[in-house]
Amino acid sequence: MYLNTLSNIGLAYIMQKKSFLKDDKPITYFEIIDCAYGFIYNYKNVGFLFTSLSKSLGTELPTSYNSKNEYFAINFQSIEELSSKNNNVADIDKFLSEYKKNIGKLYFFNLDQSTFESIGDQELIQQIEKSKSKEDFNGNLLNKNSEISKMYSEIKKTIISQDKQIMQILTTLFKNQKVVNGSFDIDMISKLKENLIIYGPTGTGKTEILKRIAKIYKVPIVIEDATSLTESGFVGRDIQDMLNDLYLAANRNIEVAQKGILVIDEFDKLAEKDPTHNHVSKEGVQRSLLKLLDGSEYYFNGLTFNTSKLSVVALGAFTGITNSDDYTGINIKDFVDYGIMRELMGRFSKLVAMNYLTKEDIKKILIESSFSPINTYKVLFDSMNIDFTYDEDFIDYIATKAIALNSGARSLKTVFDDIISSAMFKIFDGDYSSIHLINPNENESPYVLTKKKIDI
Repeated sequence: MYLNTLSNIGLAYIMQKKSFLKDDKPITYFEIIDCAYGFIYNYKNVGFLFTSLSKSLGTELPTSYNSKNEYFAINFQSIEELSSKNNNVADIDKFLSEYKKNIGKLYFFNLDQSTFESIGDQELIQQIEKSKSKEDFNGNLLNKNSEISKMYSEIKKTIISQDKQIMQILTTLFKNQKVVNGSFDIDMISKLKENLIIYGPTGTGKTEILKRIAKIYKVPIVIEDATSLTESGFVGRDIQDMLNDLYLAANRNIEVAQKGILVIDEFDKLAEKDPTHNHVSKEGVQRSLLKLLDGSEYYFNGLTFNTSKLSVVALGAFTGITNSDDYTGINIKDFVDYGIMRELMGRFSKLVAMNYLTKEDIKKILIESSFSPINTYKVLFDSMNIDFTYDEDFIDYIATKAIALNSGARSLKTVFDDIISSAMFKIFDGDYSSIHLINPNENESPYVLTKKKIDI
């Protein structure tokens, strides 16, 4: 295919526009992120290199820079000149790989929108490297300025009554990032890296813990709904769709995406067996996940996504898997009996059971958690110069209502918003100086508003 049009094929450096601050002024530079080959053609008198074979980007890129381009390609070699030595694509791939080895840390700055010169100033290079270390997705996915104990303390401010679970999840994902960013080969990575199942009652903080960890680690994370997954070939979402979401979350950096965190929520729903519904086989979806967890390659949008370094986390309530409030005694056999394939369970080496939240836990969340609706509303009232207070009995009142909904901490905002909504209407409509929340008696309002005093 390519050999018949060698004159229209070229080798190119794939450049990315970046910047750093020098003396508080932005300095634009360009970094080579990949080397690719493809077709050169004209479209509306503009030259393009089709980089379908690039591992970094799978799109059409302009061959000259303008201010609107974040990525562009610089054609540096015609394959026609190499045709006598390279008689097939495999040879060209070999030639290309040699070029990639020599890319190194090459940076360029533009002089006149068409000329690029290599940066040789060591001071500038050091400043670039320093600025790159502060980027979210720069390939160094661990925040070296944060110790794991500090991360633990930070997450505990939000997630209450799950100390052991936070530590287990944090340690596992921390280790995974150490492994995938180290110098281990693929076989050793597969032995050291762990995939997790986090299970337990709704509203205990499963999703929130992962979001907090991903933010601290500065790794891309996507949370996918297992109920939307179908077998390949059926209408619905599949594995490639999830990986593409992760690729986009990594700012289209495939290397970073491959080291990200893929969260499959509602994982327990894949075990449902309902003969009354003619839905796509849940077992078929489970089998499709085996390939993902085994470290396979997926191809989409001109990209190759290898899942060998991916951290996969499954979340699920698994309602009915136990007859008690204690989820800690659950083992692999219980999951298999529930409906998860034994082969699939074998790919998850870490099981983390969340604690069932008691009424006292809910009260603690209301008072201590930064995620508490009471604490978030306090910020709002402070911005409005309104004093905000509450009785201890009110905490007991709202905790009781939340427990009755049987959805853990997730119901707190719903309950609190329902209580506070009429008060907020009055506050926005009037001129009040304070609000005090109380445990109401029958037919009594759960709050007391105080009007501002008017000086006469």
